[in-house]
Order: sequence, then structure tokens, then C-alpha cells
Amino acid sequence: MPLSGCERRREVGKVGKKKPPKPVKKKEEKCPLKPKLVKITVTQNATQTNVTGAKNWACVKKATDDVIVEATTSPNTEDAWKQINWTGDSGTAVTGKLNQRKLSRSASKKYHVEAELGGVKDDLYVWVLWVEVTILTSGTTPTNAVQFGVRYDGTENLGARSYDGGNKARGKVVPVAKISPAGVHNVVKSGWVFKRERWSHDWVDGNKYEPPSYSVDYWNTSWVSDDSSPSFQKLNPDSNDKIYDRDAPDVAAYGTNDYETYNNFRQWIEWNNEKCSDYAEWYWKGHWKSTSSPQVTLKDVGTGSITLPNASHFHP
Repeated sequence: MPLSGCERRREVGKVGKKKPPKPVKKKEEKCPLKPKLVKITVTQNATQTNVTGAKNWACVKKATDDVIVEATTSPNTEDAWKQINWTGDSGTAVTGKLNQRKLSRSASKKYHVEAELGGVKDDLYVWVLWVEVTILTSGTTPTNAVQFGVRYDGTENLGARSYDGGNKARGKVVPVAKISPAGVHNVVKSGWVFKRERWSHDWVDGNKYEPPSYSVDYWNTSWVSDDSSPSFQKLNPDSNDKIYDRDAPDVAAYGTNDYETYNNFRQWIEWNNEKCSDYAEWYWKGHWKSTSSPQVTLKDVGTGSITLPNASHFHP
């Protein structure tokens, strides 16, 4: 049946009506990541060898070669490095390295370096080490040093000591090394070495004490090694940040008629095979003569150095 006019209009309108287009979904723009600190660490001129604690680093005092501390960020870019907040003992900036700081080694010091970025913090400690060596030639053996016990004169009295009726003598000394900065005994507990050298001019019955007449050379023309036995040393720092050595050169009957000994000593500290102190000097000299009573006619020990004679006292 043919459609009426109104019906035709309604049908045409139904067919020709278009649906509205769907709205286009905009792409969401990602916000740039907020930079964050990952860590700080030492990259140059300090070590964790013989150092206790993950955040501790150490080095020997030196006029050059600054310690370099470096920050790692996420993202690890210059834009992020510019925003690092360095605090504590932050040192000085490194030219061309926005994520690095440098710490001077010119003085013994404990540095505490801190950094923060994006709510993340990290820190570390750098211990710049130095040691002052003192030679004790009087008083008594410190409690924390290796004791002399019954050896020699049987006392802990230091200095030039005679025994065996005055026929033998020893120059009893205790070298003490004070490590800085304070508190280092809790952090740097090992790697310490107490070194000593001597330069001797000894005579036996007027003859130089040197090879080939003798197996050991005690008439020297330069410094020779003279380190103590490890059993005479305490190399783990005590609560006062000190380590200790001990020595007692002697004069006694090494000849038929007479013996004379003249010695200069110098001691120093090494840490991780690097010199960590100035020299500390001391001396010992003594005479022994078989026909004298007592037989030891000279005994002297002290700090500093003496002129080593080139001629025998008993046989000029």
C-alpha cells in the first residue's frame, strides 16, 4: 500500500538522520620525571681498604690529589645534577662536573658529606689520616704497649738502664703513635705499620763492626732497616687512637777488650704502604770495657740525633 504523505516524510526523515561524531580522545601528556638522588660515593683518592663501615672512606694527608665525591641521579643528567643540594662538609665544586665535589687532604680531618635530591638523601664520611710519633725515653712503659716484663733490668722503667751488676746496659724506649682525627680507632683498625731505620758506627776492640769480619753491618754509611719484631708492637689503635712500638738497643761484651756503639734511629708510620707521619728521631750510645768495674762506662739514650764518630774512643 502506498504511504501517505506524512508517513513518507517520517520515513525519509528517519533514513536521512545522521549520528553525531564521537569526540576525539586527546593524548595525555606525560609529566617529566622528578629527578631523584640515587647515591653518593668516592671515586678518587680515598679507599675502603682496611676501613670499617660501608659509609667510611680514608686517605693519608697530602698537599695534592683532592678526594672526589660523586653523585648519581635518576635521570643521570646535567639538569638533575644542577638541583642537587650538597650539605655538611660539602667541599668545593669540580669544574665541568656538576655532580662532583672535592675535599682537600691538606690537613687531618673527618669530613661528613651529605646530598639530597627529590626527597632522597645520602651521606658518607672521609677520614684524612695523619700520625704524630713520640719517642718515650723516660717514665714507664704505657699500659697498652707491649711490656718489657722480666727482660733486661726486670722493670718497666724507660731510659738508659744498667743490669747484671752494671756489666750490661740497654736504651729502653717506647715509640708512641697518636693517630688523628679523633675517634679513628673505631673506623681504621688495620693497615698500620711502625717503621724504623738505624745508622750505626760500632767498634769491637777498635775494629769497625762490619762485613766481612762480622755477619751484620753495624758500621753504616746510610740508613738501614731496623723494624721491631711484631711481638714488640701493638698496631691495633686503642681507645686513645694510639699504636705502640718498643726497642732496647744494648751495650755489652761483644769484644775481648772493649766495645762501643753509636746509633741514630728514625721512626715513622705507614698506612696501606703510604707514609703517614714525619720522622721521629732518637739515639743510643754506649761503651763497654772489660777491665772497668762496672764494665759499662757510658750509656745514653734520648730524642734527636748525635754526630756519629769516625774514630774509636778506646783506639783513637
